[in-house]
Amino acid sequence: MSIRVFNADDHPILRKGITDLIQENDTMEWVGSASNGQEALDKIEIIKPDVAILDIEMPHLTGMQVAKSLIDSKSDTAVILLTLFKDDSFLRNAIEIGVKGYLLKESSEKEIIDCINSVSKGHVYINPSLTYILLDQQKKQNSLFSNLSEHEINILKLIAQQKTSIQIADMLFISPKTVSNHRTNISKKLELVGEQNGLLKWALEHKKILSY
Repeated sequence: MSIRVFNADDHPILRKGITDLIQENDTMEWVGSASNGQEALDKIEIIKPDVAILDIEMPHLTGMQVAKSLIDSKSDTAVILLTLFKDDSFLRNAIEIGVKGYLLKESSEKEIIDCINSVSKGHVYINPSLTYILLDQQKKQNSLFSNLSEHEINILKLIAQQKTSIQIADMLFISPKTVSNHRTNISKKLELVGEQNGLLKWALEHKKILSY
């Protein structure tokens, strides 16, 4: 069965380029396109393509906003974002909201096809030239968490989601007192002792790293 692909870009030439690429591929079916974010969202909700390739910067709604709306609504459409910029904040935000594919507009035709095939199977595909951002993020994470146990890191992730000690205890099947002890130990290891709400503040400041 062909992969049903939709694309959106406010630049006609770039939009046509992706459209032509899809139409020339025997394993894919082009099912429509849009010139702005709102039009893209409206059409995707009706057409329900397998994959939607969206320019990250479009009028009315950005590609990121369209992606978040689709993901929040539990849409089965896998989203690929296209961008001109090697911006780590865009990539991190995309990963955080659940975007499956992330490509630079300088990507080769093979990379675009590989990305479509990958996300259609539920895999994540990041433009190879951007992997250094993820590696850098991993290095920072390893450095920050080097003294913490896996259990403590899990608790820290829940704190970053602003879960209370009681909620964390229920989720991990441990007592609130045990959670409190863990929080104290984590604070000591991160040298946050004595700072009011220091652990919560730290977790929120490092929320993006904790989401990996």
